[in-house]
Amino acid sequence: MATAGATGQHSKALRTTSHPGVYQRGSRWVAVYRQDGRQRKEFAATFREAREIKIRRSAEEASRRAGPTLHSYALEWVDHYAGRGANDVINDRTRREYRRLLISYALAYFEPDTHLRDIDEPRARAFVDWLCRLIDEDGHRLCDRSVRNAVLPLQSCLRHAARAGLLGDGSEPMILLPRRRRGRAYEFDERRFLTRKQLARLLEEIPDEWRPLFELLASTGLRISEAIALRMMDADLDQAQPRIHVRRAIVNGQLTGPKSRYGRRTIPISRNLARRLAALAADRGETELLFVGARGATLRPGNLRYRVVIPAADRAGVPWARCHTLRHTCAALLIDAGASPLRLQRWMGHHSAAFTLDNYGHLFDDSLGPHLSLGTN
Repeated sequence: MATAGATGQHSKALRTTSHPGVYQRGSRWVAVYRQDGRQRKEFAATFREAREIKIRRSAEEASRRAGPTLHSYALEWVDHYAGRGANDVINDRTRREYRRLLISYALAYFEPDTHLRDIDEPRARAFVDWLCRLIDEDGHRLCDRSVRNAVLPLQSCLRHAARAGLLGDGSEPMILLPRRRRGRAYEFDERRFLTRKQLARLLEEIPDEWRPLFELLASTGLRISEAIALRMMDADLDQAQPRIHVRRAIVNGQLTGPKSRYGRRTIPISRNLARRLAALAADRGETELLFVGARGATLRPGNLRYRVVIPAADRAGVPWARCHTLRHTCAALLIDAGASPLRLQRWMGHHSAAFTLDNYGHLFDDSLGPHLSLGTN
């Protein structure tokens, strides 16, 4: 095949054939198509070759005009997504979770040949409705928060595509809002926490060798992944005000940074807890882990959950309590002690006070209080 021929061939008129866009000129065949708005010609030795050229080029142009498919764009996008903020960067753990959520939900629902331009508001709403009806392996429907988590990566991907002009001229980022279920508002479950008495009973049931770790979780609100990554150098235990510096985490056995850049924080602890932590790791070097398992191995949250937390929680009468329950309990105790939303946000390592209020707003006093006096006294 060729895009030009001999002069004698070009001087002959094109004769139509049974296939639109394919012509005969002398002893050769010509495929005529448009590319980037301009007419193109390619010559072939046979009618079949010319027809194949016409079909292939037409499909390529149609694909170019339609833009990328959701599957191809989403997987490339998640590899380079850097977060919404100008100076923010998501860590590898979040990127892996976004990829998992996209593959498990959005890319499982939309067909592989679905183009970005084809995803309009009705199709996005249908996706959310599908999530609300989805049944997991245990026969349960996804909770509201799981539905929201499944929607977030697709929403961010479409917003990025809109800014790149791939959803049509002048298109705005699509907002995916779940519908109400059976007439009730789309809402999230309130965070469950322990009362002071429940917390005391739980800590009493924790074996002595593990109690400093769980007291630290309850008094600082650290995520378990952050606590098991603490080194001796991250703990100022002999200062007038002992402190814990959160600088890293261990997730699925891999060392990584905190959940976000806001997770890097310093939290005060009591002197009593500091003394017990110092005694726990008296002979360790600065770079060694503060909490270790048998033979100095890195702790595994799953082992702690099944061997320590669940048995202790059952004995304490709070069988639903887990490691993360202590984080919610810490937040509740801070609010009870009068902590402001901003202080709570910084303490918990959240990315914004708005996120903190979304999770713990129901624990704050929402009454207006007494009237405002304008007097000078």
